[in-house]
Amino acid sequence: MFLSSFDVLRKDRRGKPILLAVAGDLETARLRLRQLASLMPGEYFVFDPRTHQIVAAVDDSEWQVTRA
Repeated sequence: MFLSSFDVLRKDRRGKPILLAVAGDLETARLRLRQLASLMPGEYFVFDPRTHQIVAAVDDSEWQVTRA
């Protein structure tokens, strides 16, 4: 059985991604994304390592979760 996971990351001041959390499903990853963004401004995103794509992101200036 293949278990999927989603990485929750934040870009640092130089634009380098920093891994903050790993979630077992996309819904949990999006929830964690919102929680982290509410604590500290920044660029946050959810990365799917299986597809190598960003599947959700937070637009810091608007404080909302958007789909990539």
